[in-house]
Amino acid sequence: MTDVDIIIVNHNTKDLLRQCIKSVYANTPKNSFEIIVIDNSSVDESLQMIKREFPDVKVIENKENLGFSKANNQGITAGRGRYVLLLNSDTLVLPSTLDIMKQFLHDHPDVGIVGSRTFYSDYTVQATARSFPTPINALFGRKSILTRLFPTNRFSRRYLTCFNQDYSEPFEVDWVAGSCLMVKRKMIDEIGLLDEGFWMYWEDADWCYRAKKKGWKVFCVPEAKIIHYEGMSSKKQSAKLIMEFHKSIYRYYRKHHVGSYVNPVNILALVGLACRAGIILVVNFIKKSVK
Repeated sequence: MTDVDIIIVNHNTKDLLRQCIKSVYANTPKNSFEIIVIDNSSVDESLQMIKREFPDVKVIENKENLGFSKANNQGITAGRGRYVLLLNSDTLVLPSTLDIMKQFLHDHPDVGIVGSRTFYSDYTVQATARSFPTPINALFGRKSILTRLFPTNRFSRRYLTCFNQDYSEPFEVDWVAGSCLMVKRKMIDEIGLLDEGFWMYWEDADWCYRAKKKGWKVFCVPEAKIIHYEGMSSKKQSAKLIMEFHKSIYRYYRKHHVGSYVNPVNILALVGLACRAGIILVVNFIKKSVK
C-alpha cells in the first residue's frame, strides 16, 4: 500500500500536464506515492508524452470524455493509498506541499479533507477556501461583477472565507476547491466517492458538504502552496462548459437545500441560473463576433 495516491485528470493539456508531473517529482513526498493520470480521450498526444517521459506514472485511458468526477473516481478506485490527492493538470506543486498536507491529516484524526493555499501565476491569491454557497452568491460569487468592483463587501467576504484570514495558521472552512484537495481514504470509505452526477464543477463542494454532515472537518493549510493556471484546461469556455457549470450548481442546491421541484425557491433558482447562463452565453457570443 502506498502512502499517497496523486490523481490527475487530463483532457488535452499535454504541456500543462508535463509541468504538473515534473513539479510533483521535483517535490517528492517523503513517503511512498503513486501518480495516476486518467486521460479523458485526449487527442494532443498526452498519452504518448506520459509513456515516453514518465514511465512510472499509472495511466487510465478513457475512450470518451467521462467528465471530472467520474474520471477522478476511476483514479481513486485504482489506487490503494492511505491518502488521496486530487490535483488539477494545470497546477504546479510547490516545495513540501504534499508532505505538509499529509502530515496535517495524519495529526488530526477528525479532519477528513485539506486544501492548499492557491496562487495565480502572478502569485496573487485564488479564493479556493470558501463557505458553502447560498443563492446570494449568484451576485457575490468569486468572479461576479459585484465582487470584482467591490472586493471587500461583506457578502463576498463571507463567502470567500480565505480573505478573512491572515494565513498564519491552518483554518477550518466549509469547503476547499478540488484543484488541490487531499483526503483520507478512510473518509472516502465512509461517505463514498465523488457524486458522478456532477459532470464537472461543484463536485468538490458537494464532497465537503457530505463529509461535514458525517462529522469530518475541512481545513485550509496555508503552508501548503500550489500555483493554479486556472481555466487553462477549459480556456475556450465552450457553451457546454458554461451549461455544465450551471447544471452542477443547480444540482447542488437541489441535493442539499431544496427538497421539492415545486418549492418556490427551487423555481427561483432554476429560472435565475438559466438566465445567468443565457447572459454569459450571449456575452461570449458578442465577444467572439467583434474579434
